[in-house]
Amino acid sequence: MDFKSLSELLANQSCHFRYATTSLHQLNNLPPEQLPEVNFGLSKKRNHEFLLGRLAIKDALGSLGNVPAWIERDPLTKAPNWPKGIAGSLSHSSGLALAVVSDSPPILGLGVDLEKANRTIDPKIERHICTQDESEDLHSLHSENFAIRLLLTFSAKESLYKCFYGKIPRNLLRFKNVSLKWESNTWTADWKFPCKRKYLMEKIIGYWGIDQNWLWTICWRL
Repeated sequence: MDFKSLSELLANQSCHFRYATTSLHQLNNLPPEQLPEVNFGLSKKRNHEFLLGRLAIKDALGSLGNVPAWIERDPLTKAPNWPKGIAGSLSHSSGLALAVVSDSPPILGLGVDLEKANRTIDPKIERHICTQDESEDLHSLHSENFAIRLLLTFSAKESLYKCFYGKIPRNLLRFKNVSLKWESNTWTADWKFPCKRKYLMEKIIGYWGIDQNWLWTICWRL
């Protein structure tokens, strides 16, 4: 599936990025012998999500020029074990997986999230993910914009979490520890604790877009 706005964004960066998507339709059309074994005791749905993700990663790495190989997952975090020198992130939603990778040395972390743009998100989630400033901004919007902004806020903070996961203490990686500011198709993150400079958290610019009814958010740190 072609994500035109994401493709244009990544192509216009100084760092080298590639992305790939895999759908449930593509997965179902592959013979079993072309798929990795899944022996994690997962449900059928979780097995599909795992395989979708690994196929997307394989294709993304292949487009970087790496020899495509099945990526193992970390036994503790369950996250992909990215090859040395590769920054990557993976997201899947409603039968589609999106993987973004980079082999540019300046990239220290990368996070991506994928959501159905028409997903109904429970308004009650606001009190769990939004800072006071974000809530005030939300309630100044019309109802249709409120829903999409709330979904964007959730998605962008998911991207941030992935970007910094394993790099800073988990107790700092809380959705209400960061406040987002939005401008056109970009967003910036303002962390609400004093040691953000220590963890290189000050210069984070994220992006978002909607392609074929899929909403994506992405950020990276240098």
